Amino acid sequence: MVLIHGFLENLSMWDELAVELSKTRQVIRVDLPGFGESDCIQEVHSMELFAECTQQLLLELTIDKFTLIGHSMGGYAALALSEICPDKIEHICLLHSTANADSEQKKKDRTRAIKTVNEKQNIYLKTAIPFLFPEQFQEPCSGDIQKMIEEAKNLHPNGIIAALKGMQQRKDCNNLLKSLSCKKTYIAGTFDPLLNVAALREEASNNEANFIEIENAGHMSHWENPKRAMQEIQKLLG
Repeated sequence: MVLIHGFLENLSMWDELAVELSKTRQVIRVDLPGFGESDCIQEVHSMELFAECTQQLLLELTIDKFTLIGHSMGGYAALALSEICPDKIEHICLLHSTANADSEQKKKDRTRAIKTVNEKQNIYLKTAIPFLFPEQFQEPCSGDIQKMIEEAKNLHPNGIIAALKGMQQRKDCNNLLKSLSCKKTYIAGTFDPLLNVAALREEASNNEANFIEIENAGHMSHWENPKRAMQEIQKLLG
């Protein structure tokens, strides 16, 4: 099982899930370029670059077939990986993610974010990270939010900006996802502040994918409702 983290995250986001999943599967987690312990390597970290780095790791580990789960931005990278090695993926799961490209408004939002990171990175982090959590989860998940902020403070701004540019420039992957012959699943949170659950349900149907809604969760179900998130991810294993 290959786990790809989201924006402003690193492989530690999977800590609790990995403990359980590793009881029955080999679990591989990555720090994408610019995050965790991985360096920023280009001015723009495209989703294709993330995919190529992940593919190279899997080749070095001689991994042939795998289940692929990508959270948020990690889902974009997972889709890019599915394009370059579709025959190796047994099941792809978009965890609080979408196959859509950025809307024009979202592209403008990312341009503003890039400017803020350049000028006041810590202020950006203290705003952007809590925004990932709906209001009702901010207090229960305050420890996780603070952990994310402290870890992200150690990131070089170039790495954050490179990922923002990569997401801003990414292509629509709906036709790609629909064409995949492997199993496909969306996991969405009812209260996701970034992705509309009804729109994701329709997207999943259009792409001939399974759809799972976690009622008591938003964009970060691995912390907001970890027990349910674990149950649904374990189901992916069959």
